[in-house]
Amino acid sequence: MAVEGCARVIKFAVFFFNLIFWILGIAILGIGIWVRTTKGDYATLTSSIPMASAANLFIAVGIIVMIVGFIGCLGAWKESQCLLMTFFVLLLLIFILELTAGILGYIYRGKVETEVKKDLVKELDNYGKAGQDGLTSSWDRLQTEEQCCGVNNYTDWNTWNDTRLPDSCCVEHSPDCGEDMSDLSKFHQTGCAMKLEALLGDNLYLIGGVGVAIAVIQLLGMVFSLFLCCEVRKSGKYV
Repeated sequence: MAVEGCARVIKFAVFFFNLIFWILGIAILGIGIWVRTTKGDYATLTSSIPMASAANLFIAVGIIVMIVGFIGCLGAWKESQCLLMTFFVLLLLIFILELTAGILGYIYRGKVETEVKKDLVKELDNYGKAGQDGLTSSWDRLQTEEQCCGVNNYTDWNTWNDTRLPDSCCVEHSPDCGEDMSDLSKFHQTGCAMKLEALLGDNLYLIGGVGVAIAVIQLLGMVFSLFLCCEVRKSGKYV
């Protein structure tokens, strides 16, 4: 026997809630792919900072949200106690993980600046070495796109080579432009540490904003799914 009255309204509310949740999963997956394709190379330079892998986190969360949303839709439409309880438990587990990640992120937020500089200094000496093509490319892309040079400024490259700078440090890029150091004003004056910290900070705000939105939707989903599950049990439908 199908649920009736108020429970029927809740059934369709849960269904449409999960449809929105599923669409949200697609959006999160899209953000993850965009971040990975546009800023993913920078993770090579900041290996000790988990936030640098924000793109992978978004992709994983997007896929999980899509799967959970589908289970919720199916459970609501079929009025299945099994699927509804599975949906509730999955939402609860995800919510606990999100809460834990948020607390840890808040506790360790001050480490970002220190770790960024430490990683960049460590990877500075590996620039241009054999087998370090990915790291070299990441440095060049960071310095070109963010218009920066070195860790704090261009003088950091003296430990790598005291007679020239990487061509990606040039304001007007051209082959071997880094060899002419007679006019230092033609190189980017800002260090890349500050630029990368800002990028990581933007990622944190993005993750935090999306996380809050998901948490609110999850809480509503858990309440509605539990209520619908109880109503299905009362109606005597055990699917």
